[in-house]
Amino acid sequence: MSVVVSYGEGRIRQLRPKAQQILDAARVIFLEAGFDTASMDAIARQAGVSKATLYAHFENKEDLFEALIRFECQTIGATFYRPDPGAEAWADELEKLAANLRKLFSGNDVPAVYRIIVPVAARFPRLAQIFFEEGPGAAIRDTAAYLQSLCETGRLQIPDPEIAAEQFIFLVTGDLELRGALSLPRRSAESSEEMARSSIAMFIRYYSAPGSSTP
Repeated sequence: MSVVVSYGEGRIRQLRPKAQQILDAARVIFLEAGFDTASMDAIARQAGVSKATLYAHFENKEDLFEALIRFECQTIGATFYRPDPGAEAWADELEKLAANLRKLFSGNDVPAVYRIIVPVAARFPRLAQIFFEEGPGAAIRDTAAYLQSLCETGRLQIPDPEIAAEQFIFLVTGDLELRGALSLPRRSAESSEEMARSSIAMFIRYYSAPGSSTP
């Protein structure tokens, strides 16, 4: 199956199955060695392709790295829960969103992408911006759109939904990001659920519209 990786300024690059094979190999090598140490030779060997085939698909290591970051963000984004703005039980929708976010941050994919991009973000600000816009930024925008819908129906009162969306995401995932970065044990399932519930309750109390009720 071919994959589609979007490029800047609206360009779309259609990747053939061989390119997917190369991206899978690049993910392994970049995770093991990091961007600086990873070589196109090692990626070609991991993918089981010739260097000529590798360079026929990607101009250089940075081009391949960018394609991988975009593809990973799109893959993760496809699993992001988008609350139903028409649902009456809107607090339940926030709980589903929180559970989805905690599942993503406690899995392997999100921490893996962080480990790939963070060490080189300062040297490749354009790639860091791409990662933010197509990864965390997309989640913030989708969450902000839902929060805006709750404001329009009088359930919440939020001056800036985008700021509130970022606050919500950090509230329900902040402990996972820190524990992951420090390689600390994760919370128990019960503790994790309580963390999410109390964070949502705090968020709703702060942004509740006067006279509104939580379903």
